[in-house]
Amino acid sequence: MKYKEQSRLIAALYCRLSDDDEKDGTSVSIETQKKILTDFCKQNNICIYDVYIDDGYTGTNFNRPDFKRMMEDVKAKRVNVVIVKDLSRFGRNYLKVGSYISDIFPQMNIRFIAIGDDVDTDRGDTDYDLMLPIRNVFNEYYPADCSRKTKQAFVTKAMNGEYIGSFAVYGLLKSQDDYHVLEINQEVSSNVVWIFEMAAYQGYGYNKIARVLKEHKILTPSAYRAKLLNKPYDKDPYDWNLATVHKILHDKTYLGYLISGRRRKASFKSKRIVKQDEEDWIMIPGIVPQLISQQLWDDAHAKLDSRKRTSSSGFNNIFAGLIKCDKCGHALGIANASDRNNYYVCNTYKKKGPEVCSSHYIMYHELYDAVLHDINEVLFMVRENREVFIDQVLHKLESSDSEDARIENELNMLEANIAELDRKFEQLYEDKFNGILSERKFQDLSTRCESEQDEARERRAELIKLRNSSKATAYGTERFIEMAEAFETLTKLDDEVLNRLIQSVVVGDRVKKDGVTEQHIRINYKFIGEIA
Repeated sequence: MKYKEQSRLIAALYCRLSDDDEKDGTSVSIETQKKILTDFCKQNNICIYDVYIDDGYTGTNFNRPDFKRMMEDVKAKRVNVVIVKDLSRFGRNYLKVGSYISDIFPQMNIRFIAIGDDVDTDRGDTDYDLMLPIRNVFNEYYPADCSRKTKQAFVTKAMNGEYIGSFAVYGLLKSQDDYHVLEINQEVSSNVVWIFEMAAYQGYGYNKIARVLKEHKILTPSAYRAKLLNKPYDKDPYDWNLATVHKILHDKTYLGYLISGRRRKASFKSKRIVKQDEEDWIMIPGIVPQLISQQLWDDAHAKLDSRKRTSSSGFNNIFAGLIKCDKCGHALGIANASDRNNYYVCNTYKKKGPEVCSSHYIMYHELYDAVLHDINEVLFMVRENREVFIDQVLHKLESSDSEDARIENELNMLEANIAELDRKFEQLYEDKFNGILSERKFQDLSTRCESEQDEARERRAELIKLRNSSKATAYGTERFIEMAEAFETLTKLDDEVLNRLIQSVVVGDRVKKDGVTEQHIRINYKFIGEIA
């Protein structure tokens, strides 16, 4: 079919191809598109100004290099007709395609021809062509459908335990036999363990860990990846920073989880990547080789959560996060930062007064001496009487059966109490709704009810933790011994010793008995608890 002639038609021939086009099976090669367009121009005596090719660019947006070059020539009036094989080659965003055909090109006095879809704006019937917007909608549907199918395929792979990331996380690598399987990278995996140990046992924060890694000339993850790929790296290869260390310390991949879906594209039309909430991630345990034990992970995060900075006077609170009140269970805070005059006081007592808890006052040097003495006794027993030590710990476990029963009974009572408080809370709402309670009375009673609920739930969490630690004692004895054997007799305490060996130090209140002041200090060791 011959198109009607107009004075000297000068054409811009536009070709486009992307991966999505190849997937939907509707596209043809760039060379084929180019031949169709040039043959059409020869048949209709149209002069070709230039051919514009975007190979590998999606049609869902118009941020394409040669499309923009073509539009510059259109604006400069170097061409007066734009020709494409079909509408999908021009674009797959039906609103934008429609805008160009019905608004932008007509205002610029540009004729638009889509050969395969029999569209020619010079005929003047595009405004009444009901199939045109439908075709544009279907052209946009293809990449949307491809995106959906691709996303579903990735989800299926992830749920089947296949790693789908482009790169393995630092410390791991993709297997040469199967790129969907991760293996331990023996070259740098020890650096990951070291990072967690610095946080857990030396009390280092993110910045301090970064400084240590930099001082030891450890390649950053990005510099190490560039090295593996034999690519140049133009930044400081040892410039570790807070963000990189934070990312490693919070990546549960090191616990053996296969994690997918941390990020997604904002939409199939956009290249913008957005982070997803952790609850939307796909996390499958036991798939990836585990670099970090759960205990080391917990120790590191407990220390990071409770970590306090050295005071302005230079005093280093080595017991930060470890020392607890035996009555309320909350931390004891340091006061009067002036070397041996430092002392600890219950934080609950400081904030809420003697009506809620007592001071539990203890001098820093008294606590220090007591803990140092107890640790050395334990280290001596492990070194000289290993079997006796094991028997003593296991005997304590056997004698704790009655304590376990007490914990279970209290847990059952708490569960019943929480259920009763929930029922009471619902009744308060009904009474308020029915006009039995005033707003003021409702607020007063509901606040008290909520407070009781919070206390009951907090106590339940404490008991569950206590119960679990009791059950784990038998399995942790050997692990504790391994850690203890790394130390000789201690002459001083530091962060690393305390955080490797001790779970908590529970301080009792001062009590006068027969004119003598006594204060009980209970030391709970990692894995095994208190040693009587």
